[in-house]
Amino acid sequence: MSTYLLTIAYEGTHYAGWQRQVGQATVQSELERAFAAIDCPDVHVEGAGRTDAGVHALAQCAHVRLPRPFPAQRLPIALNTNLPDDISVQGARLVPDEFHARFCAHGKRYVYRAIVSRTKPALARNFFHWVRRPVDLMKMRDAASCLVGKHDFAAFASNPGYARRRGTVRTLHRVHLLPHRRGFDFAVEGDGFLYNMVRALIGSLLDVGVGNQPPDWLREVLESCDRGAAGATAPAAGLYLLRVLYAPDLSPREPPPIVTPGEDGGGD
Repeated sequence: MSTYLLTIAYEGTHYAGWQRQVGQATVQSELERAFAAIDCPDVHVEGAGRTDAGVHALAQCAHVRLPRPFPAQRLPIALNTNLPDDISVQGARLVPDEFHARFCAHGKRYVYRAIVSRTKPALARNFFHWVRRPVDLMKMRDAASCLVGKHDFAAFASNPGYARRRGTVRTLHRVHLLPHRRGFDFAVEGDGFLYNMVRALIGSLLDVGVGNQPPDWLREVLESCDRGAAGATAPAAGLYLLRVLYAPDLSPREPPPIVTPGEDGGGD
């Protein structure tokens, strides 16, 4: 057996998420089908995490144990030949047999993209969240400052009962709100994330940004541990898994910057 670490990019629009599901198209099932096509049947592709339906990835990671040796530099080419156009294996490398894509990860980085416009954009609707009202980015940054550090994030988990059984305390190392010409990006790095946590955070931050809530409200929500106190869950289309963090000797190369189709043009 040989163990490989894969780096995978995909557009999540047409998939019911990462994890294999009966009767649904998923990224995991497409990858396992591609392995079967290169004479590696019954292979299990274990992801570093489970992205939801509609969520994209620039550098999702997964490990796989193959029954026969395969040149690592040829593996992406062989797999991509048998994958749909919206899934691409960006790299592969041999790793120790004890490596596990999820359990060896130190954390993840996500970015959520929003376009702010009074008029409906015509292009790339599956790649960002359209915010119809102007936002105050300074107030959103003020609100987001309370999120950095180790906290109980139960207020931002979409399945709080299940989450509490598994633990809802996480540490966010970095939180940034970055303006771009057509809107903003919400970038966050942490040691782990609860189900829909990033989308719930951006939904709550937008409540502050459009003036529905003051910046101090977000701290109150965080301390309440009550999902009902927080804002709505933002749509999946704007969310990207940017990077999975491993020890330096295992970390895949930095993914390329996100370039949203139509970002320099559009319908507004």
